[in-house]
Amino acid sequence: MKTFIYIFSLCSTLFTMSVKAVEVPLDQLVKKITEQRKLLRDPECAEYLYIPNGEPGMDIVDVVEKHAGGCPGDPQTQPTIFSVFVDQKTHKMESNIDMDDQVNGTRSVFPPKN
Repeated sequence: MKTFIYIFSLCSTLFTMSVKAVEVPLDQLVKKITEQRKLLRDPECAEYLYIPNGEPGMDIVDVVEKHAGGCPGDPQTQPTIFSVFVDQKTHKMESNIDMDDQVNGTRSVFPPKN
């Protein structure tokens, strides 16, 4: 009986491990969408900064300018190009990519519709 319980427990554990979805880190997901949709002039000169709980109930990914390794600009700075806000419950993504006023403007659905 002990052998049966041990084998059952082992199989249950292995099954649970194999069924669990592998989640892509949020910054990598935003990078993938940004590159696929060609949302940046030079994707090699951008970095993606993940900020968990950047706002209440929201995770944020800031897409910032990279100023090193052949990318122009002051290496002491990383200006934000745009931010992606992800609702922690619904996983709905919004962005300020299309706003002139990124501080006070209204966010739009991310990825933007072409």
